[in-house]
Amino acid sequence: MYRPSLYNKHNESMEHFSEKFNSCPVCRHIKMEPHPVETFDNDGVFVDTETGKSIGYDWEYRKNYFANCVFRFKTLGQYERKLQKESIQLSLQCDSTETGIAVGWHEDWLREPVERKALKTDSPQDEDGSVRNTRKFKIYSFEEMASFKRMVAAAMERGIYSSRIFQLAENGWGAGANHG
Repeated sequence: MYRPSLYNKHNESMEHFSEKFNSCPVCRHIKMEPHPVETFDNDGVFVDTETGKSIGYDWEYRKNYFANCVFRFKTLGQYERKLQKESIQLSLQCDSTETGIAVGWHEDWLREPVERKALKTDSPQDEDGSVRNTRKFKIYSFEEMASFKRMVAAAMERGIYSSRIFQLAENGWGAGANHG
């Protein structure tokens, strides 16, 4: 983690979200399993306990620019170093009030150009790094947990790991119709 000062908040917010996700009564066969220790890979997986399919995710706690389910930008960014990891398909960025998440699929980011930027870290100097941005993301409030869980289930059921699944899941095409 490039911001160790946020490590505890990162883990606490991910655990809090995971408990809400796993206690949601729809799609009970879909579980969120955060890794109990840092792996320097993905932060955990969503698992379909009926089929064994899984989706790796990256969790970020957003201290700035995202609160009360309101994200201040039109595009969502992701570090190139994370996009290159085959074990991560989905990025979940939690707002500072722990009331919502911005959700983006790595497949969508990988279609966008790479940008070089000065990235904030805990060190006094910015990191010279690469990022990609996408407009193809969706914000789910914690109150919309059932919709988010149906979307994850539909992605696994249909094998669609891009923003296309947002609309398909909302229209009832996929796991939500069968498990929910």
